[in-house]
Amino acid sequence: MLNAWLFPLCLVAAWCMTACSDDDDVVVQQHDTKKLKVAVLMGEDEQERWKRTARWALENIADAQQGMPDRVELQIEFYNQDAEDIETRMKQIAEDTTIVAVAGPTTSTRATLMAQRLNVKKTYQKPMITPSATQTEYQRKFANTAFVWNMAESNIAQLEVLIAGIAGNVTEEAVSLLTADESNDYEEWFGFIAEEYGLKVDGIYLYNTADDVRRYVRRLCGTDWRQGAKALVFNPSDVEMALVFDDEIGKMKSELKALENGKSLYIPNVYCSDAFVSDRIVGEIRHTTYQGVDLYAMPESCFSLAYRQHFGEDLINGEAQFYDALCLVAYAAVLSRHTHQSLNDAILKVVDGRDGKGGSWLPSGMRDNFRQLAMGVTPDIDGVSSTWTFDEQTHSCVVESTFRRWNLYNRKFVTTEYVSTDGSKRTSSSKSIWDWKASHLQNFNASDGKHLTYPQLDDQWALLIAASKGWENYRFQADVLAIYQILKQHGYPDDHIVLVCEDDLAYNDKNTELGIIRVSETGDNLYNASVIDYKLRDLSPDDIGDILQGKRSERLPHVIEADSDDNVFVFWSGHGMVGSMDFGSQKSVSYQQMKKMLADTPHRKLLFAIEACYSGGLGEYCTGLPGTLFVTASSPYETSHADVWSKTIGVFRSNGFTKGFQNAVSHNADINLRDLYYTLARTTTGSHVKVYNVRSFGSLYDNSMKEFMTPRKE
Repeated sequence: MLNAWLFPLCLVAAWCMTACSDDDDVVVQQHDTKKLKVAVLMGEDEQERWKRTARWALENIADAQQGMPDRVELQIEFYNQDAEDIETRMKQIAEDTTIVAVAGPTTSTRATLMAQRLNVKKTYQKPMITPSATQTEYQRKFANTAFVWNMAESNIAQLEVLIAGIAGNVTEEAVSLLTADESNDYEEWFGFIAEEYGLKVDGIYLYNTADDVRRYVRRLCGTDWRQGAKALVFNPSDVEMALVFDDEIGKMKSELKALENGKSLYIPNVYCSDAFVSDRIVGEIRHTTYQGVDLYAMPESCFSLAYRQHFGEDLINGEAQFYDALCLVAYAAVLSRHTHQSLNDAILKVVDGRDGKGGSWLPSGMRDNFRQLAMGVTPDIDGVSSTWTFDEQTHSCVVESTFRRWNLYNRKFVTTEYVSTDGSKRTSSSKSIWDWKASHLQNFNASDGKHLTYPQLDDQWALLIAASKGWENYRFQADVLAIYQILKQHGYPDDHIVLVCEDDLAYNDKNTELGIIRVSETGDNLYNASVIDYKLRDLSPDDIGDILQGKRSERLPHVIEADSDDNVFVFWSGHGMVGSMDFGSQKSVSYQQMKKMLADTPHRKLLFAIEACYSGGLGEYCTGLPGTLFVTASSPYETSHADVWSKTIGVFRSNGFTKGFQNAVSHNADINLRDLYYTLARTTTGSHVKVYNVRSFGSLYDNSMKEFMTPRKE
């Protein structure tokens, strides 16, 4: 909650912003003003609000420089980021040397386009400061570019705040997610964060149409009182879908009332993302209660109160961050005039400044900041939206944000609490949020499976499958080729490895390194000497069962010829979904199919390592299979994550789980499976590595990768 001592301070701030300017300083009539053009990109519906916020920021910047001999003046050019010709406009912005900085765009899709345009040439790389482009994929892709500055953390932070609020409510038994089926951050991080906070995941519901939303509402709501004891995280793709959700609840209430059976409709406690917050929602929502979060200003800055005093209404999502973006450009411009460094370098100096405490965002405080910067001194300046502390590795994004929790009450978003992400479940606030590693780890009993006995090991076989194809899925094939090379280095003969991949990367038109496939920028060419047995397009899911079971045919000449004395290692890398794993672009393998394939596969011990979203679901489904162990990149309700982004070829080269797997077994091929799990669990970001079926396989302390990676010598 807003601390009580802040209230009188905020009243003073509001009065200062509406009172006359400070006139204690002697105004210097002779001064040199450097005019700097800044391009601002925003949505059409945002322009009225953001233009007035820009005017306010420019007034304060000008007021704060009164009496300074050398000043800067920002000249704003506004662009509609939704215009049909916006890509042409972006090209012009990048090429226009009179434009020194870009504020915006406000969406990640548009921000990606603008960043790509600025990245074409080094001379184009003027600072691009985004107020609310919060998609993780966008922030991650441009994390290592020196010109992208994100004033808000990614959506992962917002989702964490939502889930933390749910975890604090002991009356809620389980949590579900309803979001659009568009690979968004909510879908990809929901399961991981829920597990970090100790919550049981009840389901993930992905919609494409309004009818899908209505169908899911009827599944989630009902006459069973237990439905009202659950929580639902709702991330609508737009206002229309939010209204559809509410309308369907209204219909269910009307239907139940007409039955006159005395039953009540039980609705989960609905927690909404910032996409729910709009003036239209306030006017039209009416059938249930809602709560949620949105990005806000730091309460101790008193900016939100001053804003309300100045404009007569509340802030909207991202407005405080936009105000900060303009102030940051102005501060950096003053420092740049003194030090003659680039504007990007000056921004870095400003946000890293620790030469004493800086002044506030009020003109009097800004005046102190400007005067110190003009002398080359860089104080520790806070913005209105955050402390301007950027991640220490890339400096591309702030590492703490302020959100407000709200309830929709009496047709108004009522603030109930302010929450800072500083001190969250993440291990370090100095790191990028997507580097969040799991703290909830599995525990294993050394006696698990001790009663099991196996015949003496005779031989080893391996099946390696890259189940996704296409240039954008580069990482899946590269990872499988890396595992292939590791097996070869440890003495596996090719006739004991079956390698399946599409083989459409090495000489792909988009590959600027023709004939080369790597898992890191400077790594070895994994394509060299790789013997690919089958292309993915030539196989069906059933063929995988035949290969595992040694059913050789004219079409399948190379198979696994294991018997009950042999170990089998299966490594699967590709996309996954709840209940199945992708097999190419049009086919999939269900958990039921895979369980039957494995049950019919002759083996002594079988180790199945899976790099796929929701892969824990397969391990869970296959529990009880004799002599079979599953090591999965994620739990049943989590996505797994790409890890190694390449600026050279414009795709991810490797996945996080597989990179850790490669490093672990390359360093120590004899590593026991318990240590392998802990290595993977501690190095994989954004998902919980899981191990399944230990009791039907044997103690992880007594079993090692040596049994699967190093062929037995005759």
